[in-house]
Amino acid sequence: MDRHLSLSQAARLIGVKRTDIQKKIQENKLKVMEGTVVLSDLKIAFPDAVYEDNTMVEKMEKFMKDAVHKMAQSEREGAHIDSLSRRLVKISKELADERTRAEHMEELIDSMKQKFLELKIHPEQDNRFNEIKSWFNTAVQSLEEEKLTTPVESLKNQIKQFMLPHVRLLPSRHDYISDKSETLLESALRSGLAVDYGCNNGKCGKCKAKLLSGKVEQTVHQDYVFSESDKSQGYILTCSNTAITDITLETEEAVSSDDIPLQTVIAKVKKTQQINDDVMILTLKTPRSQRLRFLAGQHIELTLDIKEGNQKPIIAEYSIASCPCEPANLEFHIPIRADEPFANAVRDNLKSSDSFTLKGPHGSFVLNEDSPNSLIFVAWDTGFAPIKSLIEHAMSLEQAENIHLYWMTTKVENHYLDNLCRSWNDALDNFTYTRIMCEAKTDVVADSLMKHLHDEHSHLLNFDLYIAAPGHLNHLLKPLLISHGIKSQNMHFESIFHGDEIQD
Repeated sequence: MDRHLSLSQAARLIGVKRTDIQKKIQENKLKVMEGTVVLSDLKIAFPDAVYEDNTMVEKMEKFMKDAVHKMAQSEREGAHIDSLSRRLVKISKELADERTRAEHMEELIDSMKQKFLELKIHPEQDNRFNEIKSWFNTAVQSLEEEKLTTPVESLKNQIKQFMLPHVRLLPSRHDYISDKSETLLESALRSGLAVDYGCNNGKCGKCKAKLLSGKVEQTVHQDYVFSESDKSQGYILTCSNTAITDITLETEEAVSSDDIPLQTVIAKVKKTQQINDDVMILTLKTPRSQRLRFLAGQHIELTLDIKEGNQKPIIAEYSIASCPCEPANLEFHIPIRADEPFANAVRDNLKSSDSFTLKGPHGSFVLNEDSPNSLIFVAWDTGFAPIKSLIEHAMSLEQAENIHLYWMTTKVENHYLDNLCRSWNDALDNFTYTRIMCEAKTDVVADSLMKHLHDEHSHLLNFDLYIAAPGHLNHLLKPLLISHGIKSQNMHFESIFHGDEIQD
């Protein structure tokens, strides 16, 4: 069976840019299927390319064939070789990057040592210089000691990650790493996959999946009783089992908002936090036996029952700001306004014992997981809630080559969660964050955003855009984006709930 490669993997393999591969695809010189290309087609499209890791791939394929009786010949007989290959390539690249970074640091430290020796100090500054020199020598010694232990521990963690069981899901061909301390369901959710489940405690049977290959172990008690037919076909509950070896499962996954059922869930207050004068963050905890299934970017109806007096329940609808990979903890960004009864109740009268009734989810502002494009996210003020959910989901999938976030705001100071976005920008190599200050006028906001996109991206053909803003701004942006080269099917808009007003 021929090897399927992601675009990033293919680019690394033949030593070209990802955009070069995308250009071949657009010219119909290379076929793409579900975001992957076939190795044999890649060799035809790039006949002069040097396949640097061919030897490693061939050895790995032979090793896997001998070790698991040629299981790579059929996806139904075992996990595909691509997963192990991707893990090995990723680890090798990370180790090489760390080695290069360490060499640069050593060169810098040696240069600083030499500068200290050459530096001529005035007698009056001698004491201060000696203090700095002593501090520097202590810091260097600490780095030397750390260098002896840290790479060893890092390598151990990398090897441990490499050796964890790998799970392939069919028919989606999604795969993930299963931590033996978690159930198959928990690992799948943590990896950002929208697999089917219900009670999460072995009773309802909604998470049942057919074990096609490999071995599992039941780690959680289950009350659900399989029929004799299910038993003979190898069905298991993913909420009750963990992987012992690499496995292949046949199971249902949600790929669109139509695949997620409407639910009613009672959730308790876990935490409220007033970020600034304008926004509160409400975190709700769902019961273990009834997690909320939703896709990143969707919104839900919240009902708060007022226990005191004869007041009617207060109902509002908000986007979910958290990632589906954390279904137990749901985050909502609540704008505080004098004319918002729900926001005022949350701020002034909410108690830790209170609960909310959640109904939904709703909306189709969800990630296109089959697209190989890089991602651009645009949020207007509290429109950041669904965007945050989408970004965290994209991170959990490790899907996009690059992620760009533009946050449009009129707030000059104390803008909420600005530090979170900055931390993503600092910590992630493929993530960039730009905060755009502008007037609250539709034409000004649109012009400001288009200027940034034009200046920072040579073209927008290979991007998917996700924009959460007031409806009239979305209506204005769409033709402008089309005129700049982005395809209509690659644009996704959400009219934000309870967003700050923009003047026409």
